Amino acid sequence: MTETTTQSKTLPARPWLVLALICVPVFIGSLDLTIVSAFLPEIIIGLGLPLQTSLDDSAWVVSGYLLAYAVSMTFMGRISDLLGRRWVYITCLVIFIIGSVLVASAHLWPTDTLYTLFRRLGQRPDRESVTLLAIILGRVVQAFGAGALVPVSLALVGDLFPAARRAQPLGVIGAVDTLGWVLGHLYGGLLVNFFATHKDGFRQLLDGLGLSYWPSPDWRTLFWINVPVTLVGLALTLWALRRVPMHRAAGRFDWAGALLITGALVGLIVGLGANIEVSSTTATFEQLSRIPSYAGPVLLLALALFGGFVLVERRVRNPLIEPAMFRHRNLSAGALVNLFVGFCLMIGLVSVPILVNIRIQDASKLSEAALQAGVLLSALTVPMALAAVPGGWLSDRFGYQKTTAAGLALAAAGFALIWQTWRIDLPDAIIALDMLLVGVGLGLTFSPISAAVINSADEDHRGVASALVIILRLIGMTVAVAALTSLALQRVSQLAAAELGPTAADPTQFVDVYARITVQVLGEMGLLGALICGLALVPAIIGLRREPSTPAAATGDDRVVTPGD
Repeated sequence: MTETTTQSKTLPARPWLVLALICVPVFIGSLDLTIVSAFLPEIIIGLGLPLQTSLDDSAWVVSGYLLAYAVSMTFMGRISDLLGRRWVYITCLVIFIIGSVLVASAHLWPTDTLYTLFRRLGQRPDRESVTLLAIILGRVVQAFGAGALVPVSLALVGDLFPAARRAQPLGVIGAVDTLGWVLGHLYGGLLVNFFATHKDGFRQLLDGLGLSYWPSPDWRTLFWINVPVTLVGLALTLWALRRVPMHRAAGRFDWAGALLITGALVGLIVGLGANIEVSSTTATFEQLSRIPSYAGPVLLLALALFGGFVLVERRVRNPLIEPAMFRHRNLSAGALVNLFVGFCLMIGLVSVPILVNIRIQDASKLSEAALQAGVLLSALTVPMALAAVPGGWLSDRFGYQKTTAAGLALAAAGFALIWQTWRIDLPDAIIALDMLLVGVGLGLTFSPISAAVINSADEDHRGVASALVIILRLIGMTVAVAALTSLALQRVSQLAAAELGPTAADPTQFVDVYARITVQVLGEMGLLGALICGLALVPAIIGLRREPSTPAAATGDDRVVTPGD
């Protein structure tokens, strides 16, 4: 009897129940990626910092989370290969809890500790600035735990399900992760607004319970909520994974490779502005395209570090990412398609808030615009998440190639409709329909791409392959924000100059013209999305294929055997 067959007999009888339990922490972690953006100005004002001069520093509350989230993915998947999924997953949950506590209590002992440290170094910073730094550091700790949950969860699916049945559960995790960070802004905004609206009622309740010393709920409460929810998830996960085998790959951790790829990834994200968050009320091309002045040197450094990473991986005995993995057609093609999917996803996420924002005539209706943008974005994100389930079923039935190609074709049709239909007075129903087609199309690709990549890796490299699935989508999204908004700004300026001549330098005099031109450019972004989907079809059709024998099935028995078998 082979090792795989022996281990399979110890797997849980209900792998879908285990999947449901591990999805909860994944959703909470991804939710916290953008949760702060809804009340970031409130944090600044509450600390007594000047809003205009502190926005750039406070942006690291979101950007720092994104960076640590991405960095954690790069090597925690490999660590789970070496040490085993269960305890790495549990460790990630504990790190996330610690980070949540650090953020929620940042104004107390974390600030005291940092302030004392600064004083010993001979510096006397403002206490409020130190508190902001404590919040940022807490967010970074949070993200180190949350980011690792995604690839480890994907690798766990590879351990729980046979190769022929992985497509659906893999797509579910990818959809839950994406849906979480998209809904984070809405979740944070609604709860903080609820706390503020019912502040007096909460105060009376706490006083009636003899907890008059307890502060009324505010934005910090969101992070305190993470603690009991994650603790419950921790207990349930320990119970659910108690019978999952602790496979450990041979070899050592590649520290040189980890440092080089981490530096390259940080350089890429920082150089491009460290921004995949889309504001629902103030989004404009100008605000989303804030490429830093140091972008050029940082991006060149990132390229050099990546080149060094490739050289190191070709020479070391136990590379972080085995170069030979990319010789597998499914893995290399799936990774490339996923890069394009991330790019196209960001087109949809950027377009809707800008369209809603540009149509606002009355500044007093910003809250209504926020709700409208949230509803229209849900027409993209909710169908995208739901489509992962039928995407997995179609992938199991018809294969990776046909399902991915069908999803890309449907998304391309949705983007083409954006190009043809978007006007300044476009009804919301048409916008929602266009977003629905794009969302369903992209959602259908989650399952087959994840399955193609992860099934291409052997058991010793399943965690690394899982990390590649999410990292490349994240890179595609990051590149899209920087590239699309910069190109869009140039295009708006070009069209305005052609129509208005020299007077185009002052857009405040021609608000209606600029609004119409901006919507036209949004339509052109839809055309670009259709073209990118068409480009992604090439590796999907040529590269993806369903192989009769995958690494996971090479033993001849890939069944999940329950104790009764």
